[in-house]
Amino acid sequence: MSSSPVCVLRGAGAGRPRRLREPRSGSCPPPRVAPSAPGTTCTACSRSSPASSAGGPRRGRLPGPEPVGGGCPHARAGTLARHGRERGGDVDARAEAGEPVRRRRAGSAQAARAALSGARVAGRLGAALVRHASRRAWPVASGRLAVAGPGAPIEVLRDRHGVPHLVAASEQDALFGQGFVHAQDRLFQMELVRRLAAGRLSEAFGARALQADRFHRRLGLVELAQRDVDAASAVDRASLEAYAEGVNAGLATLRGLPPEFGLLGIGAEPWRAWHSTLVVRLLFLTFATNWETELLRAELLQRLGPAGAAGAEPGPLSPPGGRAPAGWRRTATGADAPGALERLLTAHAAAREAGLAAGLPAAGGASNAFAVAPARSETGAPLLAADPHLAPRLPGFFHLVHIRGGALNVAGADIPGLPGVAIGHNGALAWGLTAGLADVADCYVEQLDPEDPGRYRTPDGWSRGRWRVETIAVRGGAPVVERVLETRHGPIVGPALPGEERAIALDATPLAPGDVAGPLLALGRARSIEDLEVALARWPGSTFNAVYAHREGSIGYRLVGRVQRREPGEGLLPRAGGSSPGPPPPRDPSELPRLTDPASGVVLSANEPPGGPLELGEEWCESWRAERIAELLAARESHNAASLAAIQLDLYSAPMVRLRDLLLAAGAVPPDGAARGLVGDWDGRLLASSAAAAIVESAFIEIARSVASRVAGPAARVVLGRGLDGGHPHSSFHYRMQGWLLELLHSPRPPVFRDRADRDRLLRAAAGRALAALEAQLGGDPAAWSWGALHSRRLEHPLAAVPLLGRLWSRGPYPTGGDVNTVSQAGYSLVDGPGATANVPVYRQIIDLADPDRSLALLPGGVSGIPGHPRYDDCIEEMLEGRYRPLLFSLPAVEAALESRLELVPVSDPPGAAARRPAAEELG
Repeated sequence: MSSSPVCVLRGAGAGRPRRLREPRSGSCPPPRVAPSAPGTTCTACSRSSPASSAGGPRRGRLPGPEPVGGGCPHARAGTLARHGRERGGDVDARAEAGEPVRRRRAGSAQAARAALSGARVAGRLGAALVRHASRRAWPVASGRLAVAGPGAPIEVLRDRHGVPHLVAASEQDALFGQGFVHAQDRLFQMELVRRLAAGRLSEAFGARALQADRFHRRLGLVELAQRDVDAASAVDRASLEAYAEGVNAGLATLRGLPPEFGLLGIGAEPWRAWHSTLVVRLLFLTFATNWETELLRAELLQRLGPAGAAGAEPGPLSPPGGRAPAGWRRTATGADAPGALERLLTAHAAAREAGLAAGLPAAGGASNAFAVAPARSETGAPLLAADPHLAPRLPGFFHLVHIRGGALNVAGADIPGLPGVAIGHNGALAWGLTAGLADVADCYVEQLDPEDPGRYRTPDGWSRGRWRVETIAVRGGAPVVERVLETRHGPIVGPALPGEERAIALDATPLAPGDVAGPLLALGRARSIEDLEVALARWPGSTFNAVYAHREGSIGYRLVGRVQRREPGEGLLPRAGGSSPGPPPPRDPSELPRLTDPASGVVLSANEPPGGPLELGEEWCESWRAERIAELLAARESHNAASLAAIQLDLYSAPMVRLRDLLLAAGAVPPDGAARGLVGDWDGRLLASSAAAAIVESAFIEIARSVASRVAGPAARVVLGRGLDGGHPHSSFHYRMQGWLLELLHSPRPPVFRDRADRDRLLRAAAGRALAALEAQLGGDPAAWSWGALHSRRLEHPLAAVPLLGRLWSRGPYPTGGDVNTVSQAGYSLVDGPGATANVPVYRQIIDLADPDRSLALLPGGVSGIPGHPRYDDCIEEMLEGRYRPLLFSLPAVEAALESRLELVPVSDPPGAAARRPAAEELG
């Protein structure tokens, strides 16, 4: 069959992508395919490919593979697509960001309609081609497959929504089945997160990913993960190994790899037990955000001094113009390492951007979980609701599964790459998790010996650290060798340059020894409150708020994780390592906040401060969401699934109502215009369709920027939640902005405002700019404005930066209501504007313990991560409309909704097969 010429590069290893042989421990082989190498030649046109562009990806995106083709006419379509974005700056992105878009001169209306029609046809054609190209990667869903590993047959029952229900004779066989379906549904997502955690993105993406890889190599997560498996209990180790065998068996049954592998020219390596603990370590680290805030405070300190820096931070630390808290004065000397600090900020910004693209959580807290006791439930048993909020991605962070085997019978949201269920229920117990946000990480500025950089100062003199050597393979380039110094405080993550004597070490509980896999598995096995308490007491690493309910009637909350002992004010800034007595010891889990069966009949968590006498840090979210949930729970004597769903979908904003009242009192909205009536009649809901919401939120953005400039001058971006280097797009400062700003506006005083009249002038000027921008962008009729026209969510694929395919694999933008403090959260960057949401609900569940089959759940995208698969994006309509799907639990209910049945039948292994199973070449 003939075809038109294609651009094929004569680089080593070019051709059909191959699965790579697993590297030996501690080594990273160079990639087999490197089509981006500058100077390689196209066999179709004999033109050399140019060197890669220095431009980086859009925020929260991976850079994509090095560009291919350059001047080759057969690659010109991709080149033109890139060229159009470079020239036009991506009109959609500018409109989403709230910037006025310069209109091109209107040509023929008929030509415009024809162009639009052609674009739609091309889009549909492209989607069809993607669907056709990905079909080989679609998993086998029905019939019988012989697989090596399980001890008995396993059934994979997929219901009418594609959710897999795994039925096995033992727990380990059930976890084998979970690994199997993860390989079927989310293989590329697992590969991407594994490479991210191991510092191996550069093998696929080239030098553009080197900053992220160097940062993660310095952390030493691979070594920690391998030790985790060695230290695990026999039962947990067997579970990890069974899951890994299931992943490899699933990979072996695929008829083809998902299309992303071919695009990048990489293969799928075998999954090992320590890869799961590697993923856990990375996830825990993403929730240990307070060390990042230490670095941002250090930036403010360098610019503004202790009192100015403390007053510029949104939150309760110190009012602008007040005296710096003791913690700032006491620890300020430890922050003096500007060169290493700036390099660390840059490196970590790159690492976090890669993590966001892979779907990992952003910094800060954004989740809800709440439960009602039987006395407050119409069903006579507890109800529990949970909805974690993370960056909108496709595929999403979570997957859906039901695991049934041995002591496990658990359903809910699982995480590709990990055995067990993170948020869900087991028929007896239901639980939800929100980010705990306690201070679990510290930066130490270490003084290095100028004569011997392998030594660092301690109170007892010079101490010798341990050197660790990491070799990073870089696609299209030479390997990079990274030498990492391990100190008593942790690895040097902000290294010094030759001649510098200060470097930054990171001490974080996610980097400490601990049982990282066992607690998640123990949650699924727990049948009583006592079992649950034992499982939660084992929780290592970063902190989470666990909200739980038992079918016999008990409900509760507790903060879980490894929390260090601190004095008030400790941990606000990087510490001086040379005078430090060493990392503080952890608190006993029994000391952490908890609440069981309160008289109110409700428990909840929304990342707010837990209260109590313990010093746990300063990274909490404001309490607006928690207060609104409590208000709605108190508004009814009893609740059902529908009323809990209404709470999860609530868009009322108390802080914006207060800001509205200030704007009206200051005369900031012209009294003779249509906008005044809209704002005056507003009910406080940030609906996507609301014109008043667009006016008030736009005014808030302008006011926040003006106040941040007054408070912090050139460091205003930090106050607004962005680092000075352009990274850190969503620091914890952002979550504490609205209440802090309202406090300043309600009590105007120096140095922010000279008096009340000065405040009113700022309000009028800011609102005037907001109204002018709205008119320029949305037209002259305020009644036609809407918050959703400014504020949208886009479900981006990790490779969204890739021309054409990145757009075809992403979805949106979709007009979106809410903001950072609505229960249905949709926060955005105050620097970039509201065009793209930073956090949205990525999973919703409502568990009815009276009848688990009445439980509800929804993922925002779909179960499958394969572009073009019918289950890739089939939940988006329900997401936009606030609808749910059943989370089935009993076998009769599953059978009644059955879409497909697949039986995994064990085969006998030849002698010695277990020791080597499966080799990379055999997987496919």
